[in-house]
Amino acid sequence: MQHYLGVDAGGTKTHVLIGDEEGRVLGFGKAGAGNYECFGYEAAYKEIEKAVNGALETAGLSLAQIDGIGMGIAGADLPENYTDLEREIFTPMFGAIPRNFRNDSMGGLRGGTKDPFGIVIACGTGCVCAGVNRAGVDTRVGGISEEFGDMVSGSSIGTEGLKAVWRYRDGIIGETKMAKLFIERAGCRDIDDLFYTMYKRKLWYDELQPMAKLVFDAAFDGDEAACDILEWGGRYLGDMVNGVARHLDMFRDSFDVVMTGSVFKGTSPVLMDAMSTRIHRLCPNARPVRALFEPVVGAMLLGLELHHKMNPEKYAVLEADLDRAAERFGVRFRPE
Repeated sequence: MQHYLGVDAGGTKTHVLIGDEEGRVLGFGKAGAGNYECFGYEAAYKEIEKAVNGALETAGLSLAQIDGIGMGIAGADLPENYTDLEREIFTPMFGAIPRNFRNDSMGGLRGGTKDPFGIVIACGTGCVCAGVNRAGVDTRVGGISEEFGDMVSGSSIGTEGLKAVWRYRDGIIGETKMAKLFIERAGCRDIDDLFYTMYKRKLWYDELQPMAKLVFDAAFDGDEAACDILEWGGRYLGDMVNGVARHLDMFRDSFDVVMTGSVFKGTSPVLMDAMSTRIHRLCPNARPVRALFEPVVGAMLLGLELHHKMNPEKYAVLEADLDRAAERFGVRFRPE
């Protein structure tokens, strides 16, 4: 029996999952930020190694018994990033074990749909979109930073909400329900108290997070300004999907658009509706869907598929085992 290891390394956590060629889940490990951009290569190495060792221990395996590795690694954005990460982290850690080393968005795509093709739009701390067409050609857009064109994230949605509150205070726009929500989140008496508390730097943006939730909640309650913000965000995310489809010549194809990340867990459907409308202008056969599995499952499948193909029988085994693994390890392997 062959064994496969999947690494999902991001800016807040690192998850590692081990399974076998039949789709059985054997081990799981977790650690902190595995993105070298956060604290450097040495810190990322230690966190990824900790998660790998935890997964090997719970699986009762050694690294020598791993036949393939799938990796979805945040910060692997440019060709030189792959070279540097191999030199600094993965060659010292994994040696010559065969591996499929991809950006973390590809782990999200592979875990999000059972099809070997499609597009993933991930939006949470940041936003990135990537896809694979039926010919196996892949590409990605965005995902580097706002400085290089990224527009929408949980942070930017929340920031736009707070800006709307200031415009309401100045009488530029009409009343918005976001004002009450931000005042309550800040623990202030009224909007003037909120303004002066933040103006005098007694309260910082980070202390109000997650601000995006306030925008979604206000939009769910019918607030016009909040709905406008979510429509703005949805249109941009739809443009990202269409950008990937344009690169991969997928406008007339039928494919899943996997939605992953905290922004897609908001209470109001306005953002997803706006995104879907934008996508369907150019990709009428696209199917926006919730991800089937968390990205670490996709990373493990990227490793398994170095040597084997998934089929309905293996997926049945995997799904049943993931439910048992969730209880065993206290971690969700299916998105909420």
